[in-house]
Amino acid sequence: MHRRRIWVSLDGLPLRVRTSFPGFLWIGLLTATAAAQTPPDSRLKQWQSLREKKAEQLAPPVRTGLENFLYNFREQRVLEKFAAGWHHFHAKVGGLRTGSGFALGSEYRRERLVNGLLDIRAGAAVSKRHYEKAEFAIGLPRLANEHVFLEFTATYRNFPQEDYFGLGPRSRRQDRTNFRLEDTTYLGTLGARWWRKRMLAGLRGGIIAANAGPGTDPRFASTEKVFNAANTPALELQPDYYQFGAFTGFDYRDEPGNPRSGGNYVFSWDTYGDRNQSRYSFRRYSAELQQYLPLFNRRRVFAFRAKTSLTDTSPGQSLPFYMQETLGGSEDMRGFREYRFRDKNLMVYNLEYRWEVFSGMDMALFGDAGKVFTRRSDFDLGRLEGCYGVGFRFNQAKAVFLRIDIGRSREGMRYFFKFGHVF
Repeated sequence: MHRRRIWVSLDGLPLRVRTSFPGFLWIGLLTATAAAQTPPDSRLKQWQSLREKKAEQLAPPVRTGLENFLYNFREQRVLEKFAAGWHHFHAKVGGLRTGSGFALGSEYRRERLVNGLLDIRAGAAVSKRHYEKAEFAIGLPRLANEHVFLEFTATYRNFPQEDYFGLGPRSRRQDRTNFRLEDTTYLGTLGARWWRKRMLAGLRGGIIAANAGPGTDPRFASTEKVFNAANTPALELQPDYYQFGAFTGFDYRDEPGNPRSGGNYVFSWDTYGDRNQSRYSFRRYSAELQQYLPLFNRRRVFAFRAKTSLTDTSPGQSLPFYMQETLGGSEDMRGFREYRFRDKNLMVYNLEYRWEVFSGMDMALFGDAGKVFTRRSDFDLGRLEGCYGVGFRFNQAKAVFLRIDIGRSREGMRYFFKFGHVF
């Protein structure tokens, strides 16, 4: 058997060992023997010295610039002070239609007037792209011990650069045009709440006066120069409507402005009657389901939404192009431009995985899938458009005040900055 000579040192003295065992076994044995001969007091002193050196190098954690900003923003209650307003006047940031650009406005609110029963709200906002919106609302939200509510609203909107690519799921991106949508709506709502105010149902009715005209975006052609009345219903003549409908819902989310558990389910039916043309009456059925599954003390959440809207017209009637359902933009399909697809019906699914990065900021990975379609028989999972992306949500305990979403689809990347949550 081949023998090996191994030189080791024990207490500073060289020692030669001739052995047939593997050398590393002898080295381990001799090292353990030397350690065993070290006095326990010496080892304790070595460990104590190492602990003291480590303690001298410890430093308190240092926040990054963003973490420090968000921490101070939250601790100083900036949002709460901003929302409190001044003498019942409140600043409004955002809140207009997606694609309108940065919007700023003001709102006057008085609550619990007339023995705590009456609320009044009036406000207006304008955006960088000259979108305008004004609204007045008066309501009795706390009737019958807060189980019955009644509200009347009057809303004026002027949206001068609405995108239109044509109708149907096969519309082309290069056919992008723009039009002006101007409407005034008077709407009354009567409803009831029960079972811990989580369930509600009600009726609504009103009048809509609408007008579609040439768009003002100089980058693209106005819609009437590219499309015609044959492929774009109500392009030349816009009807006024009366509206009547019903709705019901069940909402058990923990915080509607920034939910981390629970669900929200809403169903509605509305009929729209053409008041002057007798050509554009229709009925619409809508459903939206939201579900939130929390993980790890609600710091991580799976959020899911399914939404559909189906429209029905009687023989000889058609649906105006500006009242058709749309997909694309910050509210549903975030890899596509705003209102990229239009048709009579839609279906869309959104899935997000949200997690808390640090106090005041969450991140999200999301996937969106959906489509628009003309025939009810196409209500299936075939030929869905899809997109995916990442999002950042800056929040307080009960609401998201700024959302940044970056989405990607077959048509490229899209970036969205919005005030408020997606769902």
